[in-house]
Amino acid sequence: MEQIKLNNIGFVGGGTMTEAIIKGILDSKLIDAESISVGEHNEARCEYLQRQYRVKAATDNNIAVSGADLVIFAIKPQVIQAAITKELVGHFKIGAYVISIVGSVSLKMLHRYISDIPIIRTMPNTPLAIGAGMTAICSDDMVTEEMLNTAKAIFGSCGEVEVVSENDIEAITAISGCGPGYAFVIIDALADAGVRAGLSRKLAIKLAAQTLAGSGKMCLETGKHPAELRDQVTSPGGTTIAGIQALESHGLRSAFFDAVQAVLRRSSELQSK
Repeated sequence: MEQIKLNNIGFVGGGTMTEAIIKGILDSKLIDAESISVGEHNEARCEYLQRQYRVKAATDNNIAVSGADLVIFAIKPQVIQAAITKELVGHFKIGAYVISIVGSVSLKMLHRYISDIPIIRTMPNTPLAIGAGMTAICSDDMVTEEMLNTAKAIFGSCGEVEVVSENDIEAITAISGCGPGYAFVIIDALADAGVRAGLSRKLAIKLAAQTLAGSGKMCLETGKHPAELRDQVTSPGGTTIAGIQALESHGLRSAFFDAVQAVLRRSSELQSK
């Protein structure tokens, strides 16, 4: 993979998502480690990132963004006002642009703090940490094709990418952003059922996790509708249809509809604050 056309990348926030993105960038050789700077308030975390990935890290965000061609905000939405200050933006290099992975913060909201600078908004999920993420990308009118392609390369280095309309971002958050949480609940519940059936906890978790992972991969690689794949494993009058009937009787589909609507409501509440 060719290197991206950037001299320096500056991260604001040095948490799990930042680490996942850095790992993807370095593994794909998109840019050298010494060209990456991270601003992170926790000194021990800074030391870890420097030791583990050979990137620059400091507790001062101003240092991280100074001279960066691209600034990536990887912070919690609750701290955005405190983090994106006029002083910080004043340290941006002329011609720099921004990628945000801040959940429930729209492009319009971001431009309240960062005016006249191109911004790309993304919605990644936690499997980025193992190179199996799903990231949705949208942008404002100032973002060039080269900037967008750079964002696609960065997030493509640690999973799959889709460019979407910002109108779809909140629904995407409710599916893929929050989806790993739903999946872990399903794995845990299925493993509990396995333990109840007499299996060891370790084996039950492995069976449940690998089954979900394999089923997802099968859906993606075959391109078949999940209902068609379900039919392939559901014999008339067999065991699988008996299990599916039990799930449906407990409102499985309704539960997922309700979960997605609950996320959308909460996201709306966060954006109104």
